[in-house]
Amino acid sequence: MKKYIYLSIVAAGLGISTASAQVYVAKVSKDSVGVLTGRLEALKISQKIQELKIDEAKEEAEVEKLRVKLLEANDKAKESAAKSSGHISKTGSSDINIKETEKLAKKAKNDMEDSQKALDRFNKQIRAVEKVRAEIQTEERKAGYKKPLLSFNYQ
Repeated sequence: MKKYIYLSIVAAGLGISTASAQVYVAKVSKDSVGVLTGRLEALKISQKIQELKIDEAKEEAEVEKLRVKLLEANDKAKESAAKSSGHISKTGSSDINIKETEKLAKKAKNDMEDSQKALDRFNKQIRAVEKVRAEIQTEERKAGYKKPLLSFNYQ
């Protein structure tokens, strides 16, 4: 009985010693990893450029809205100035209604201030668009340096 136990222990020991560990064989070479990493970086930069272009489009849409508001404000200011000027010339020197003249002058002044504020907002928005465009150009230059070099090995 002891023989069988010793034989089974020896057989098990031989079986364990002949068993080999799992070996990992890489299917991707180190050069391929570099190429894939380069591609990934290029894709990330491309994604960032596309996101910046989307932001630029949003900013340009806002510029168009502000341009329309600026034109409306300018038209209002011109109308108010024309009304004020017309009222003063119409009344002439004889019957001047001071309250009406002051009211029209104040309205013309307020409309001109609104027009100036609209112009300032418009210019500020244009600067924001130019800033985004500069950022896009910077990222595109960076992308030009990061183009992945592909090498094909034919076997």
